[in-house]
Amino acid sequence: MKVGYTEFSFGYAFTENLIRGSATAPTGAPVFPNLVQEATLGYDVQIGFPAVPLFFQYKLPELMTRASAFEIAGGLCPGLTLEFFRIALMRRDVSDQHRLLIDWEGRYPGQVFYAAPCLRDCAAFNSAYNTASVASRSILFSPAQIGPLPDDKVHTIAYKPGLSYGYFCSEPRQIEAVTFESVTRNLSRKFKNKNVRDFRATAQEVRQAVLEAASPVWRQTEDAVAGRVRQALPPVAADGSGLQPDREQAILDVLVAREIARIDMGIDLVIAQPR
Repeated sequence: MKVGYTEFSFGYAFTENLIRGSATAPTGAPVFPNLVQEATLGYDVQIGFPAVPLFFQYKLPELMTRASAFEIAGGLCPGLTLEFFRIALMRRDVSDQHRLLIDWEGRYPGQVFYAAPCLRDCAAFNSAYNTASVASRSILFSPAQIGPLPDDKVHTIAYKPGLSYGYFCSEPRQIEAVTFESVTRNLSRKFKNKNVRDFRATAQEVRQAVLEAASPVWRQTEDAVAGRVRQALPPVAADGSGLQPDREQAILDVLVAREIARIDMGIDLVIAQPR
């Protein structure tokens, strides 16, 4: 059964609720496809504070409501009962997306996830959005824990709200289901780590990492992307208000990295900071 809302709507709502609505989540830098001015209007960059990048690959599920679903019919997934959700991973012969996510997680352990909602229909989705709980009512899965795809067939993950695990299929194998609350707890610990850099340094590092992983075509367009982003940023006014150079450069680095990661790799980037 289709859930009724789109993957784009879910990704937008997840990020927007995460940044603006959660009382416990860290602050961060949301950047949406055609809202470049979110850089100055939608969040507060704290240059001297620690900053941790998070990478999300959003997945839209189908709601499984029939006992004929193979996960249920074959008794292959203990603990999984109706109703449950199923997402499909990108096939290996169609895209390198899953391999890329594993590579990213090797570089940023505990900071790269598949994100999928636990919202059965539009009514549940709208309610979660209005109460700023889309992120908290979603499930996250580690690409590295899933491991490399074994073949070019379709592979799926079955999950159910309330379970601390899901199943990677077609040969079901239990994997951990991560809540966003646990991610925020881990982030709180990371922020105290002396090796975690401030926003400026993190932004520069992430931009370089994204460029290294990007396709040759997108590496060549870096300057053009940066030029478009820079034009959308407000200039420093005569009274000294507006973006200062260090803040502007940090925002520019995040926006360029986010744009290339989103379009070239299908990964959404958020920079988290402590309150």
